Amino acid sequence: MLGSAILIIISFIFVFLTFALSHEFGHFIVGKASGVWVYEFSLGFGPIIKQFKRKETLYSIRILPLGAFVKFAGLDQPPDSTDDVTDEDPGSFRSKPIILRLFTILAGPFMNFIVAFILFSIVFTAAGVPSAIIAEVFPGTPAWHGGVIAGDRIISIDGARADSIADVKDKIWQNPGQPLNLKIEREGEIIERTVTPESDPDAQGGAIGVMLSEIWVRRGFLESVSRGMSFTGKMSWNLLLTLWRMITGKIKPDVAGPIGIVQAVGQTARLGLINVFYLAGLLNVNLGLLNLLPIPVLDGGWVVFLLIEAIRRKPLSVEQETFARMVGMAILGVLIVFATFSDIIRLGTSGG
Repeated sequence: MLGSAILIIISFIFVFLTFALSHEFGHFIVGKASGVWVYEFSLGFGPIIKQFKRKETLYSIRILPLGAFVKFAGLDQPPDSTDDVTDEDPGSFRSKPIILRLFTILAGPFMNFIVAFILFSIVFTAAGVPSAIIAEVFPGTPAWHGGVIAGDRIISIDGARADSIADVKDKIWQNPGQPLNLKIEREGEIIERTVTPESDPDAQGGAIGVMLSEIWVRRGFLESVSRGMSFTGKMSWNLLLTLWRMITGKIKPDVAGPIGIVQAVGQTARLGLINVFYLAGLLNVNLGLLNLLPIPVLDGGWVVFLLIEAIRRKPLSVEQETFARMVGMAILGVLIVFATFSDIIRLGTSGG
């Protein structure tokens, strides 16, 4: 019992550090390269347990290893100084050209995608790459009429490689009434079948009448790495599509908050290290995309500020930026409350 709890705690710390530390390190390394003064780069939160200083930067390790942060001149006051840094100071973030500031802001989410790619590549190299298998075909459905049978492994749909169940479901969902060419592996032989998805009112998209399962097939190192890259891109695109469908009301909003993440890490830790790596990759993709949303206080909000500055040829006033940040905090607060409430509802449902 104690060993299981320790494993969950270690997994929890590892998952949080992969997406938080990589994100802040992206900001840090590009900001440093752009000549921005960095007051502090910290691993964790709370009281400092270890620190050292090089030039103007304090490097610290704090007692709660559940994240990281970076403090830039012109955005944050140094921890040991009351001196103000003006926008004209050479080391101030705001004194840098817009392109360098954009690179510094975008480096955080970009690093999340890089880490996700590395984690997925490790998973695919160690455990194999995911493949969608037809587990069951329901009689009288488009798949049944199209000659698809249980045990078929879907390789591609209309020339687009199907790396996972999500790929297959999404392609079918988007094409009700449109014939799809399925390349299938059946008992070692590659064959093709044409299936036309029917419209499913409940899913508000296409369906072919099958139950899918997923198997993992061992591939060579280079293909595993290639799949790691393509899988990261597809996960990002699928998440964007899901967000858009939630916003437009095509599917019911369903998001996970802090409680949901903790629960997911706990469940995944019991399944083994590879599964923890996979979850960490997924969360890196989620955090990277979340931070690109055009909400003030997120990286996407900063991008909007900088684009407005580029168009107006002058930055927003302090009052305008403060108001925008307040609105952003309110939006983010509502999202967090909604996500946490959803987590509690899910816990109550599963517990009943």
